[in-house]
Amino acid sequence: MALKKPIQGQSEPKDLWKEEAETYTIEQFAKQTENVEKILWYGESNSGKTRGYLDVLRYLKKIGTPPEKVCMCIIFSDRATGITKLYHLIPKEYVKNIYIFPVNDYEDLVKATGNAERILLEHHKKTGTHGWLISELLEESWRMAQDYYSRQAFGETLADLMSAKRRAIADLKSVKSEDKKESAYQVLEGWRDWTVIKFYHNFNWIDRIKKMPFNVGATAEIREIDNPDSIFYSVKVRPAGEKDNVHRFDTIIYKKHVGDKFYQRCFKLTGYSRLYSDIDITDKNGYEVHQKTLKLFESKGYKSSAIEELEKEAGIPSPPKKEEPKTEKEQAQDIAKATDKKMREEAITKTKESKESKEKVDWNL
Repeated sequence: MALKKPIQGQSEPKDLWKEEAETYTIEQFAKQTENVEKILWYGESNSGKTRGYLDVLRYLKKIGTPPEKVCMCIIFSDRATGITKLYHLIPKEYVKNIYIFPVNDYEDLVKATGNAERILLEHHKKTGTHGWLISELLEESWRMAQDYYSRQAFGETLADLMSAKRRAIADLKSVKSEDKKESAYQVLEGWRDWTVIKFYHNFNWIDRIKKMPFNVGATAEIREIDNPDSIFYSVKVRPAGEKDNVHRFDTIIYKKHVGDKFYQRCFKLTGYSRLYSDIDITDKNGYEVHQKTLKLFESKGYKSSAIEELEKEAGIPSPPKKEEPKTEKEQAQDIAKATDKKMREEAITKTKESKESKEKVDWNL
């Protein structure tokens, strides 16, 4: 038997401890990432998910962003009319900078995302501003990863494989011999390979998106839950798709349509110590409402900077904050409070002394 030809580097593996690694100071890293958004809009059908990211474009126009500074790439797996009926929401001057990548399967998904990444990196190189990568219906990427695995492993589509599994389960009911039943269960073993499916979806796709140095937005339908430990338990629905997706976004907004009213609610807001409950956004720009709320939170001291968060994670103590000098009015209020406090303390002391004196007299009697 011929010996297998050794792979280059197999006998002498690389000494990775001595290899150079990409390095940034904490300030450089924070400056490059603190203004980049990773946001997920989720909700039932017709709740305003697609409008959620189109509102970003309307907001950019309102704050005066020139067309050359705008770039949005949309990985689109939904029906075409889902976005074309909202075409009028896109500012006319931005239309030529919006790219749509229709996808139908996993390979389409990966190719489209790679192309979008190159467009957005080139945009940043030319303008110094970050564009947006949008993934429409995040759960479709999870379905595509499963279908791709099914084709690669079994040579069947996901639908065909599931049908075969269902037939195998039905056949078990007619099997009486324990030996035959054991062999019948082996038919189902292939469907346990979730680690490979997760590789296609997570490591090979969404985890790469998570690390991309530009804004990322995504939409998702809903899935019912009954887990009291979930952050979504109050509404009993979570974003559809791979469960760990919620950890890959800094902001998660639930969109809701009730009667003729539209609402949005924040379930995750990295960098802030407060969330907001249902806000009526009927006939309003939902993204603009979100930005105004963030500014309000910041003015109330509910926001910590990216540098503070990174220092906290690294165990670096934050320097004491410098106190701003007080105005004359604030100083006068402090004096009044101190005077009132002193008077209260004196009154309490006199009352206490009087009570103790009375107790002594009563005791002597």
